[in-house]
Amino acid sequence: MKLTKRRVTVGLISTAVVVSMTSVTTWALAADNKKLPAAAAATTDRLVVGYKVGADRSAASRTMSAAGARVTTGDTTATSALSAINAAHVSVPSGRSATMISALRSDPNVAYVEKDVRTKAFIVPNDPSFSKQNEMYTVKAPAAWDTTTGGSTPVIVAVIDTGFTNSYEMAGLSVPGYDFANNDSNPADDEGHGTAVSALIAARGNNGKGMAGVCWTCKIMPIKVLDETGSGYDSDVAKGIIYAVQKGARILNLSLGSPQSSKVLADAVAYANMNGALVVAAAGNAGNTVKQYPGAYGDVLTVAASNRCPQFSSVPDCTTGTTTRSAFSSYNKAGDSWVDVAAPGTVLSMDRFGNYSTGIQGTSFSSPIVAGAAALIKSRNPGYTGWSLANAIYNGAAKRKLTNGGVNYGLLDIPASLNVPTDTVAPTATGITPGNGAVKRGTFAVSPLGLKDNRSGIRNSTLWVNNKFVGYSRNAPFGISYNFSSYKGPTKVELRIFDRAGNNKIVSSTITIDNTAPAVRITSAPKSGSKLKGKVTIGYTGSDAYGINRYELLLNGKVAQKHTNTTAFAFATTAVPSKFTVQVRAYDRAGNSRLSAKYSYTR
Repeated sequence: MKLTKRRVTVGLISTAVVVSMTSVTTWALAADNKKLPAAAAATTDRLVVGYKVGADRSAASRTMSAAGARVTTGDTTATSALSAINAAHVSVPSGRSATMISALRSDPNVAYVEKDVRTKAFIVPNDPSFSKQNEMYTVKAPAAWDTTTGGSTPVIVAVIDTGFTNSYEMAGLSVPGYDFANNDSNPADDEGHGTAVSALIAARGNNGKGMAGVCWTCKIMPIKVLDETGSGYDSDVAKGIIYAVQKGARILNLSLGSPQSSKVLADAVAYANMNGALVVAAAGNAGNTVKQYPGAYGDVLTVAASNRCPQFSSVPDCTTGTTTRSAFSSYNKAGDSWVDVAAPGTVLSMDRFGNYSTGIQGTSFSSPIVAGAAALIKSRNPGYTGWSLANAIYNGAAKRKLTNGGVNYGLLDIPASLNVPTDTVAPTATGITPGNGAVKRGTFAVSPLGLKDNRSGIRNSTLWVNNKFVGYSRNAPFGISYNFSSYKGPTKVELRIFDRAGNNKIVSSTITIDNTAPAVRITSAPKSGSKLKGKVTIGYTGSDAYGINRYELLLNGKVAQKHTNTTAFAFATTAVPSKFTVQVRAYDRAGNSRLSAKYSYTR
């Protein structure tokens, strides 16, 4: 199946430098009126005192004067600004601030006393093109960068796309990948889409050149699955997903899609999920509710396009006009839930020749912004699985609903997603079947009993036989069928059951595998070929290493009688045809069976 082509549409939108600065005020503690050591007297606390409307400030002034506080009056602009909110800025020797604060809080005219905390601008990288990257303010990336820019251990993000140009600003930012479009180990980008996507994820910020991606220390694993026209096949995409997971990537970006589903692609996505990876995919640019794949598969974090901060905005974490879904973006219709969150779909990025263009559009560029956000979360929480990362992003986005809907949660909010806790409670199970002491043979299912999970849900189970991995299941009820024909005797079977957050429960039993049929023979019976009348008695015996379950008397090949011991079978000749055969069949506890020699008679 040929995938829908995802072209980079370059537009020119002039933008201004956006400086992100906020003033945050919280308050400090004061002192007593005792003689202070010189060192303590030299240190001051900066406070803000707020007054009630129409308050008499004389008592407060006396309190502050007694503590040696100094009301700032030099900057009339600052003083008048605070006066507008009935507040004043004061400095007091640190050793006296506690006593002064206590006294002021007892004054009925004082509304509050707080420490005037030093604040700094959100990190604004010095990359020349960052001044045009209003999309980063839309998702509050500068506020997130105050907490993390990706950490010292690089998080690897697989970009499954048209390849990657390992030069210009992206030089040295990749780990080995693969080209499944041309079946070689050089995933060079001959279209440009993959490089633009990669730059949004991992272009180095604050390095004095180019642009800034979301995760400044991330590494890109380039997986080329689309050719120079931007098209490819689902099987190549599936290969790329599996390759990336096997090589250690746990965040995968797929800015590609088609309105047709395929089993190979669905299974590859399920493989990634089962291994704890997060698949982030673009919703598509059809501007309608037609599902696109892989975005519409379960457990894919699917991203629609939103508007971004207005150009020339000076608001650091702007919200005006940003919580609206872009007209070109695909979205959920009523009753659907395949599109999860939104991120800006009009961005600045770099082409494969090192040129920077703003105004390029598509959900192809919304998706990597979310993948980069997932990488920032992963850098702070290395143990987070794909579910945990998606859960964090959903929780943050839920606070920023889109005005025109179409997504499950809302607009990406990176700082709000950084510290969302994950599920830490393991699944529970009451046991396993077959249980301890069971005797089994051949192919049978090993299944959990009473399986439950309190939050994230069961992701998969794996089967281990004698401490060796042999199979898995990703579908309820999470039992696994396996051929035990090569095993013999006591055997340990173990299910390791994982929830989507990576917690696991182990249930096991020791069973006996018996794939050998029992021995059985007739010990006493009329001579074969005889003509019989009256009552006939058939004696027999059998043996098995793990025990006989039952014996059956077969007359003309049909079961006539059953015994659980070796008590002789007996029957009247009047109850059988004029010609008949007699055999004894033995079943062992595992269900293996064997027939005795056949005796033929007439009556």
